[in-house]
Amino acid sequence: MTEKNYKEIFKNYAQPMIIRSVFNSFMHTADRMIAALFIGANALVATTIASPLMYLTYAISALFIGGLGAYVGLLIGQEKVKEANRLSSGILLVLLALGLMMTLPIVSFSNQISSFLGASDKVFDMTVSYLSIFSLSFPFMLIGRTLDVLIYNDDSPRYSFIVNVITTSMNLGLNIIAIVVFDLGIIGLAGATVISSAFQCIASLYYFVFKSKTIKLTKPSIKLKKIIRICYNGLSDFSMLIVDAVMVFVVNQAFTRFLTPAHFEAYAAVNVLLIVFYGIFMGATMGLQPIFSRSMGQKKYKYLKGLLAYSVKRTIILGLIAYLAFIPIASRVLSLFVQDQGTLELAIFFYLTLGFAVMFSNLPLQTSIFFTAINRPVESALISILRTLIFIPLIAYFSIMYIGAIGVAFGFLVADLILISGLVVYMKRVDISKLKILE
Repeated sequence: MTEKNYKEIFKNYAQPMIIRSVFNSFMHTADRMIAALFIGANALVATTIASPLMYLTYAISALFIGGLGAYVGLLIGQEKVKEANRLSSGILLVLLALGLMMTLPIVSFSNQISSFLGASDKVFDMTVSYLSIFSLSFPFMLIGRTLDVLIYNDDSPRYSFIVNVITTSMNLGLNIIAIVVFDLGIIGLAGATVISSAFQCIASLYYFVFKSKTIKLTKPSIKLKKIIRICYNGLSDFSMLIVDAVMVFVVNQAFTRFLTPAHFEAYAAVNVLLIVFYGIFMGATMGLQPIFSRSMGQKKYKYLKGLLAYSVKRTIILGLIAYLAFIPIASRVLSLFVQDQGTLELAIFFYLTLGFAVMFSNLPLQTSIFFTAINRPVESALISILRTLIFIPLIAYFSIMYIGAIGVAFGFLVADLILISGLVVYMKRVDISKLKILE
């Protein structure tokens, strides 16, 4: 396979997902900027405190969604389209029930959950209100995200891109109306997410009713063996997100114990920018998932490694360009989220140090998602667990304890360098043709 072929595939599949992810990141930034400007910095802190629970929720959904996308792609590559269709329809029903079951306990115990996550008196009520309303979006979000993965596997990345751009723009527009016009506060912030998630769900259903090519919604097949098979493959995405929740919780605890509230506020503001880089790195491999999964089913083993290598090279360049481009405007952008000059200086410091460290997350993140896409969740789960459950929390926690704020970037950087050294050796030696796939 030539460089030209890789470039074409990257352009058609990875690039739309990267643009979409970065666009979503900017809209999320604008979203939180509106919250910070019109509600106050406490709204930004409240959403940051709630983020571990969001990771946990996404992890449970990813157990099904990531595994389904990779398995459906594999089945299509093996020309088992009918099985893919019946399986997809069955999983949608399972996820609808799961979404409803996830919403109920959060609404019922939002006070206790907010307290456990560390919400203080200052932001407690905001966190409770945010979680109570936001959780209503779970059924729509689960169905919408599942259908989005299936649309990508149906060779329609353009439709997926358009729907997601409209959904994200709608979320921002509704936030402006709810917060600026009607002064609904953080309830409006959460409510906008519920409405925009419902739109994505409806628009994605419209695709499968009127526009689908290969994948069709049909008589569902719900078999425990197949559900376990999908969850097995989704184990990697699940573990990546579940350990992310633990990592965020541990790092948040380190901030509250060893640093000042100003450090935490600055760190929360910088995270709004850092998701752009994660959008580039993870967006590329997520966009290439249908190609990876299908190629594994077609036994194009050499092609798989070549395409992954091409994706890593292209995205590290894109990430570095984005990092450097933000430096001249970082102060102006971050000042939209923090008003105190001392806190702003801390935020700029976190961007320069932690932003640089995040560049090294490219290979570990893309490799983890790659193994999920080829239906090898064991390697993917191992990468995620080592990175975000062991290396980053431990190194970052003790680094913050002993060397202060610079320990955040040090923890991320050292963890990823350790993983990179091992992954480079492993990827050179591994023979993908000899990896067993669970049928």
